[in-house]
Parts: sequence; structure tokens; C-alpha cells
Amino acid sequence: VGAAITITASATDSNGSITKVEFFDGTTKLGEDGASPYSFVWNNATAGTHSLTARATDNASGVTTSTAVTITVNTAANTPPVVSLTGPANNAQFTAGTAINITATATDANGTVAKVEFFRGTTKLGEDLTSPYTFAWNNATAGTYSLTARATDNANAVTTSAGVNITVTAPVNRPPVVSLTAPANNAQFAPGSSITLTATASDPNGTVTKVEFFNGTVKLGEDLSSPYSFAWCNAASGPHVITAKATDNGNL
Repeated sequence: VGAAITITASATDSNGSITKVEFFDGTTKLGEDGASPYSFVWNNATAGTHSLTARATDNASGVTTSTAVTITVNTAANTPPVVSLTGPANNAQFTAGTAINITATATDANGTVAKVEFFRGTTKLGEDLTSPYTFAWNNATAGTYSLTARATDNANAVTTSAGVNITVTAPVNRPPVVSLTAPANNAQFAPGSSITLTATASDPNGTVTKVEFFNGTVKLGEDLSSPYSFAWCNAASGPHVITAKATDNGNL
């Protein structure tokens, strides 16, 4: 099926000339040729057995039909698609929480690629219906995984790519940064004053959950949201060492 079938014939007339040669599949006319060499290219033959004949007509409208030739047109065997993972590289490492871009190439020798699906082991992560085939895996947790791509063609033939192994590691938490912005070092206050303690705090890979204020080892209070501050109203006379302690969402 799908092959171009060239049908050829020879025809002569002993007392005149050939005006045309017609080509038939059974009783169905396929085409004709008005000049030698007589031929016709049949492009849309369906699967099955066909009986082909040629019918010559001369200049006096005399007609002769040839002996039939039987041919068989077979159903074309579908060739499965070809698929390959192009990213990530084998044994690549990622940090949990980062997007992992999975890419693949896929072709089909005698049809079209209908879709490419992406798998982590036996778990489907997603699919792409058009080239370039890609999927962004955004929620990978720490662990080792085998990734594959599975291509399906327009005749539902399926091919699975070779696996690619990757490792996802837990992110390393970094501690927050904190600094007292008030009062100034060596500041002096009258007994009974309300002393406002303020601090700035940030976290390079997370969030600050609280900032605590201390007088030496004694906790004075805390603030859970920026701007971080605390009003100290009962400070005793004498020198005091004030610090601020920030805690992030990873408890550093």
C-alpha cells in the first residue's frame, strides 16, 4: 500500500495504428496512454488482490483486451517510532526544588509522532504533543530516579527510550543573617525609658520565621514579621548587652 505501481503494455496493429491503450483494475479504468511506450503509474492501490488488463483501440475503433495479470497489494507494516532522551544527561544531579527540564527527540519512518510521554520509573510525569518534545519537572523530591520517554505514532505503535538516571539531593539550608539597627552601641537611656530595639533579618534560601531580642541571656521579646522590633520598658539601671537572634524556616 502506498507504492507507485507502473503498468506497461505493448500494442501493435497490423493494418492501421493504435490510438490508445487503456489500463483497468477489473472493470475499473485506471488511466490510458495515447502513444508508445504505453504505460500508467497507479498510485492509490488499496490492499488486496487486483486483476489488471490493458485494452488497445486502433484507428478503426477495433478493440482488443489483453490477458489479465494478477497482483497483490499488501497492507503496509507499520514501523514503530524512534525516540531518545536528550536531556538531562545521564547521572546528572539536581537540588530538590529546582526545575528539571526533560527533553526528547522522536521520529516516525512511515507516519507521524502523535505524542511523547515522560516517565519517572512507571509514573507518568507529563507529555508533549509537538516537537520539540519537552517537560519541566518542578516538584522532584530527594532521591535517585530513572527517566524515560515514550513515543506513540499515528498508528498507535509505541517505543520507549533508554533510561537516564538522575539524582535529586536535599537543599543545604543556610542560616539567616541578622543585625541590630537600634539602639546604637553605647547608647544611654534614663531609667524608666521605653527603649525600642530594632533589627533587620533575611534568609538566603528561605524565610525568617522570627527575631528574638535578648538582654544577655535573658529573652526580652520577639517579633514574627518585618520590620522586627520590641519596646523594652523595664530596663534596670546599669550596662546591658543587647542581641537579636533570627530563626529561619529550616530552624537555623
